[in-house]
Amino acid sequence: MYGFIVTLARQRPTPGIRFGVPLLMVAAMTLVRYLAPTYVAPFLLYIPVLLAGSLAFGKSAGTLVLVLSTLIATWFYTRDGSLGGVDVSLLCQYALVGAIMIWICDALRRSVVHNEATLERLDGANRILVSNQTELTEANARAEAAKEAAEEHSRAKSRFLANMSHELRTPLSAVIGYSEMLEEEAEELGQDSLLKDLGKIKSNAQHLLGLINDVLDLSKVEAEKMDLYPEDIDVAAFVTDAAGTVEALVAKKGNVLVVDVVGEVGSARTDAVKLRQCLFNMLSNAAKFTESGTITLRAGRETDAMGDWLRFSVRDTGIGMTPEQVGRLFERFSQADETTTRKFGGTGLGLALSRAFAQLLGGDITVESVEGQGTCFTLRVPAVAPDRVVEAAPTVPENQVSSNDLVLVIDDELAQRELMTRFLERQRFSVRTAADGRTGLELARSLKPRAILLDVMMPEMDGWSVLAALKADPDIAGIPVVMVSFVADAALSASLGAVEAVPKPVDWGRLRTIMEQFRAADGDVLVVDDDADMRHRLRTILERNGWTVREAGNGCEALDQVRHGVPHLILLDLTMPVMDGFSFLHRLRELPGCADVSVVVLSARDVTAEERDRLSEADRVMRKGDASLQNIATELRKLDNRQPDAGPRDVAEGPRLA
Repeated sequence: MYGFIVTLARQRPTPGIRFGVPLLMVAAMTLVRYLAPTYVAPFLLYIPVLLAGSLAFGKSAGTLVLVLSTLIATWFYTRDGSLGGVDVSLLCQYALVGAIMIWICDALRRSVVHNEATLERLDGANRILVSNQTELTEANARAEAAKEAAEEHSRAKSRFLANMSHELRTPLSAVIGYSEMLEEEAEELGQDSLLKDLGKIKSNAQHLLGLINDVLDLSKVEAEKMDLYPEDIDVAAFVTDAAGTVEALVAKKGNVLVVDVVGEVGSARTDAVKLRQCLFNMLSNAAKFTESGTITLRAGRETDAMGDWLRFSVRDTGIGMTPEQVGRLFERFSQADETTTRKFGGTGLGLALSRAFAQLLGGDITVESVEGQGTCFTLRVPAVAPDRVVEAAPTVPENQVSSNDLVLVIDDELAQRELMTRFLERQRFSVRTAADGRTGLELARSLKPRAILLDVMMPEMDGWSVLAALKADPDIAGIPVVMVSFVADAALSASLGAVEAVPKPVDWGRLRTIMEQFRAADGDVLVVDDDADMRHRLRTILERNGWTVREAGNGCEALDQVRHGVPHLILLDLTMPVMDGFSFLHRLRELPGCADVSVVVLSARDVTAEERDRLSEADRVMRKGDASLQNIATELRKLDNRQPDAGPRDVAEGPRLA
């Protein structure tokens, strides 16, 4: 039936055929009825004609058949006798059923015709796709040929990129940082015409930085320009830490991570950063190709004629690989095959970089795999990595700097230190810098700064080791540390005790928000008010009088500010969301060291006698409408026992953070 309708629809019959064929069929059925016995109902022979005509030629042809057949059937009834009530009822039923059949058949016919048209369009689109696929195949073949040609020159390129590592990445990071700071300055100066151009500089620099970061390390290894920075590590703790860092990634596809440390693995002296990167890459690779399975990280120690070796294996129950796929597994910019790349993504650099790092450490990575059953990567490196001479970073001279507003920046890149210094000084912090981890530790112990900004990738002692040393020293363990690096892993940073992790290029707005938590409390005024305009006006007059000001929009925010640093003076509104002024004042006095903090209640409402009793712990109660901003500043000077009562502080002295 479907083919019959489709064939007629494709032929597109003329009106003569569309109406002539049904007429011939009606005539033929009329002849049959004329020859048939008289007891045969006249209209029964026309039902097949009605059905075929409607399906084949549509509603108009079916309607013609229904009308003619009804008239002819009526004639037959009158010919055989008088037309009775029963006959009229049968004719009406036939007309009704016929109309319904015409409607259903026409709908079916139109649906079939529409589907066929859709199939024709899809067939045309499929032909176009096949043509495009052929072109893509040819393009891929040309690209493969170009890739093979490029591989022949890869070592020369690698040497060039390795030599240009700092010359590319460090200036780009500086360009991004300075462009963001110039954006702020242009905005402050009202130079809106420059903001768009500065934004283009920043976005293009960020794009370029992202492209080169992935190839620089591998190129440096291949060009033999990458140094090792061995350090002593506890192997069992190191493995546990690495597994904990990637545990969330492993669990994303429903996998279970099993850590098995075989026997006494002891300690080792190796480059922890590069070894950790190898384990991360192997574990993330296993997690990528395994779903609802088990990933096992096994670590052990073995001895042979060559000495002590560390052996790390990562076994998964994933998709596995064929021998052909294993053969090209460690090629750069390549995965097992094109299907794998399309389905699972990736650049194909992770395992190549891991093998390069393993060989740099004096070992290698091997792989065993069975298609459909899983894969096992084995990393084997000496327990004592080969030493390489690394030039020590210059020692920063120590000056006497107060730690109340001091931030220590530890970073081996000069441009990044200068950029951080400029940013922090604009935020009214004092800054000291260190070019390597050991120098940074010495400065942290001697200066005890307000906060530490710490890079990860540094010579001799990387940022993770510095962070662990900081938290292991009781005298400086309480100093908040913010990791600022291209490899600022938030989970690892938090597990080692850092308060935040900010990736490079630095988001200065985020860093500003983080640093605001560490601003020195000594000499500060904390303004607690849900009215942002009122906070702004108070900040302006107070800073003009020499105070540094912090803000909070409700009592809960204010308590968080106090916990980071106790201010000398607090300006407090009473009516606020989340936590009002009464509750804040009560909670404030319960905090250690806050019993004597001067509090000035500044509210627009009339304070009742009962409320004044609740505010007995406040030093002043002032009404916003009755007190000018300068009067408020005068009252604060009277409460600040470090300042004389008369006259504002000299504005030229600037804000005090001492």
